[in-house]
Amino acid sequence: MSIQETIVGQFRKPHGLLGRLAGRIMANRPSNLERNAWTIEQLHLGRGARVLEIGCGPGVAIEKLLSAYPDAEVTAIDHSALMLRQAAARNQQALKRDRLHLYEGSVELLDAIGETYTAAFSCNVMQFVEDKLDAVQTVRRQLLPGAVFATTFQPRSGDVSAEAGRAWIGQMAEICCQAGFCDVEIRELDLRPVPAFCVVCQQPELQA
Repeated sequence: MSIQETIVGQFRKPHGLLGRLAGRIMANRPSNLERNAWTIEQLHLGRGARVLEIGCGPGVAIEKLLSAYPDAEVTAIDHSALMLRQAAARNQQALKRDRLHLYEGSVELLDAIGETYTAAFSCNVMQFVEDKLDAVQTVRRQLLPGAVFATTFQPRSGDVSAEAGRAWIGQMAEICCQAGFCDVEIRELDLRPVPAFCVVCQQPELQA
């Protein structure tokens, strides 16, 4: 495995000493923080929101969300035990107050958790998922009618260009449509070195 593959692999599933470094980068890189905050804004959360984060990493988005919405609750999953430890350390008070629930695993775990949510989001996670349609369908099963799903992507490896980002997010929008979401939109945030792109969509309301 090349050095580049090793580094990319740490952002896919951080572990060991290099994983701790990856977590520090994710928690402190300005574009990461801005991208997370922007993604949360796309959810337009109301009072008493119950939010699902897929791939929480070191927990910076959780921290931002719980601070901005004092009556919200968050459930977060990540397949890296190291990242969950960092997220727990960063959000100790929320865990103690039962405002945060952390689970180790991938999206397949959601059916077993059996909770429902008013919103769900991910940031730079879905590019690592092999069966994206199945993953999005699994997320949709957990969402209440009218719930918002937002998934953000900013190219960081491979073809790091705005064109590549737009092509990727276009495919993701199609997958969200195939999964049964409605009102699917693509939004763009001007960041460096390349923009971030977000698919925002909605769980259909129940028919009267």
